[in-house]
Amino acid sequence: MKSVILSLRRQQGFTLVELMVVVAIIGLLSSVAIPNFRKYQAKSKMAEAKLQLSALYTAESAFFSDFNIYATCLSYMGYNPSPERSQRYFAVGFNATNTINATAFTAAENSGLQSATSSGGDVCVNGASAADGASAFLAGKGTGSALANALDFLDNTLLGTQADNATDLPDGATTSTGMTYRAAASGVIDGNFTTEANSSHLTIDNNKKVMVRRNGY
Repeated sequence: MKSVILSLRRQQGFTLVELMVVVAIIGLLSSVAIPNFRKYQAKSKMAEAKLQLSALYTAESAFFSDFNIYATCLSYMGYNPSPERSQRYFAVGFNATNTINATAFTAAENSGLQSATSSGGDVCVNGASAADGASAFLAGKGTGSALANALDFLDNTLLGTQADNATDLPDGATTSTGMTYRAAASGVIDGNFTTEANSSHLTIDNNKKVMVRRNGY
């Protein structure tokens, strides 16, 4: 009988204090792990922006080799990520299309560039306003109800005059001359950073220099 009683005593469960300690530990670990996991998720989404900017750079480089200018007519260049818009967190492209030097643009037309005065097909317009589906491709996916679905998300974009006698300005300049460009990718990848001013924002230039200007998480 005595051995049976001792056996039952050894099968006692956890005390309330022990359970409370375990719950407190789990809560502490969660408070540390969950924010880090959210940051990891947001950071992984930035890979999309770098991939899109790399494709844009390739299109611009091919265009330059043909016409000796850079431009913002991305769909004309063959860069068009519209089909996967519903899966894209990032808007990509230019939020404005500065006027290209007239001599440079005419020379590009003489090399076969289809301009706004050409007939048929997609065309490259000199100095027109940026438009979704031509110079920019807006996002169709975001965090909650917030997404980069306006051209204003694509700030810090520049297009040089493409005049071959101009000098390039250093990165960060508010205006640009010469054969240069800077395109952007911006997306809402964190629920705490949902505006045009604090969303994730990256840029790429004609030297293939990618800069993360805002993490957005």
